[in-house]
Formats: sequence, structure tokens, C-alpha cells
Amino acid sequence: MNALVQRTDRLDTTAQPAKAAGRCIATGSTARPDRTTIMASLLSHPAFSDARKAIISNLTQLFRGDYLLSRLLLEEGRYLTIQTLLHLAAGQQAEERATWLTLGRLQARLAGSELASRNRIEALVAILERYSFLERRKAEEDMRVTLLLPTPRLWGSDAVLAEAMAQPLAMFRDLRDPGPALCSLMARNRIGGATFAGPHDTGPGFDPQAPAWSNRDLATAGAGHRAWHRALSPHIDTYFELRAAHPQVQGLAARDGGYLTFLLLLGEVEQTGSARLCLPFETLSSHTGVSRTHARLLMELAEASGLIKLHARGGRDIEVLPALQQAADAWFADHMAFFLTLD
Repeated sequence: MNALVQRTDRLDTTAQPAKAAGRCIATGSTARPDRTTIMASLLSHPAFSDARKAIISNLTQLFRGDYLLSRLLLEEGRYLTIQTLLHLAAGQQAEERATWLTLGRLQARLAGSELASRNRIEALVAILERYSFLERRKAEEDMRVTLLLPTPRLWGSDAVLAEAMAQPLAMFRDLRDPGPALCSLMARNRIGGATFAGPHDTGPGFDPQAPAWSNRDLATAGAGHRAWHRALSPHIDTYFELRAAHPQVQGLAARDGGYLTFLLLLGEVEQTGSARLCLPFETLSSHTGVSRTHARLLMELAEASGLIKLHARGGRDIEVLPALQQAADAWFADHMAFFLTLD
């Protein structure tokens, strides 16, 4: 394999999360609106557009050109499996055998999922182990049992993804006090030495010639990130149902490079201010790490889903339809509302 490179990524946090963290103080109110109510309030909030832009920018800068992390953390089936693995890992207790994280327990927890079959889970565990995201170790209490142990690299990669989503939620501090776990994510203003970008800072340019399989140490995730997963754990099924409730987005995200393609389309619209884009399949391929043929199939899937219209061969004239913006608004608002209603 070619030599790996490190790249410094800068995230857009427009909302100045370090300062906002000081406002993460309970108001004493006992009435906590449900997710549907919060979602409606978010969609009408004046900061919603800026928060959505910040999340798209954060995720695009983190994953564009990093083929390994984007395939692991953005492809829907792998993402759901890794989230389940981490929430099981965060909750296991050495003295309680039923909580031990084993391959069998992970497979049983995701039994019936169309996106994560037993064979896919086993293959993903092997990939995570190969690239030092996961270790297998015999349980000291019973050497017949092999445990799955997420490494700091996996915890850190997930932390940077969670923080990229959480930081812009500080814009809604007038709407909702975040729970302690979310507040701890919003309080971080540096990730693995990468300074957050300001509202007018586009960060370093993307080098399409750089080797793709990055080994960046994006974050050092400590007890705070495990606390985040413990807070998420009782609601993990609701979270998965939330994602499945947006079939247009999840349908793209279930394909390699699909979710990043979704983000790139939205980012291009924001940057150009036009619904007519030129995003050649060759460019899309270099950003996402899929073949040109696969990039074309992703665009054809988006067109079949009613999200875009292809007017020329090769992706040189793409019309982004209102349905894409509407799907994105609903997707991001639902996620924001879910995170904001976590205790």
C-alpha cells in the first residue's frame, strides 16, 4: 500500500462553541418538548440555514478524499454497525457477563437489519481489526470468550464525526438547553490539533492527488465521548428508526460514496448559489473514492429518487431539484432535534 499522509482539516463552527458551552446551564424548566415539536421550531429558526451549512461544511471537509473513513463512517450499514458496537462497548461491565461485547452479541443486536447482515458485520469487524480500529482480546474472566475492543483510533474517529454534527447546535441555545452529554461535545473547540474554522474561513484546499487512505489521528476521545454513547444507548433504536424515516437520503447513504455525494451536491449549491451545477463524474470519483462508473450510478439513483435532473452526459450539467433541499432540511432538522432532546 502507498505511503499514507496526514491532512489538517478545519471545521466550521460559526456558533463559537467554546463560548456557547458556558451557557449549557439548566433553566429549571421541567417541560421538555418532544422531538417533533423541536424539529418544527428548528425549521423556522433563523439560524437553521447557517447550522445546516456548517454541518455540511464540517462533514465535507472531514471526509472528502479520505476514502477509508468515509466508507467506514458514512456508508449507512457500516455506520449503524459501528454505532451499535460503540454503544455496546461504552456500556459493558467486566463483572456482568451479559454486557460483554462479542461478535455474536453484536450480530444478535443487529439481527433483522437489512443494512447489516451477520456476514456483513463479520466482514466489517475484520476490516476494523485490519486497520487498527478494533482489537480482539480474550476475556480475563473467561479465556474461552473473545471480546471486541474499539481502539482509540475508532473512538477518536467517531468523536470527530459526532463533534462535527454537534458544534453548530450551539446556534440554538435560545431554543433549547442541551443535555450534559451533548453539552460536553459542544464544549470542545479543538479536535486532534485541528483548529475550527470561522464563518469565512474555507480551510485548506483539497488535493485530489494526495493518497486517499489517510491515517489521521483526528481526535483523542476520553470518558466524555463514552458518556455520549451511554446517553445515546437507551435511544439507539429510535435513532436508527429516525434515519430510516428518510428513505431518499438513506437510500443514497446505503451506497459507498452516496452520503458524501449528497453532501457535495448540497455544498456546491451553497457555494455557487445556483441549482445548476457542473460536477463531472471524474471529480466526484476523486472526492469519494468510488469508480467513475459507480459515481454515475449514484447520480442516476439520485435522479430516479427525484432529487436531481441530469441534463448532460458525464455530470456536466446537473439540476438540483427542490426535493433535494427539502429532503436535506428534514434530515438535518430531525437529527438536530434528536440530539437536542437527549438527556
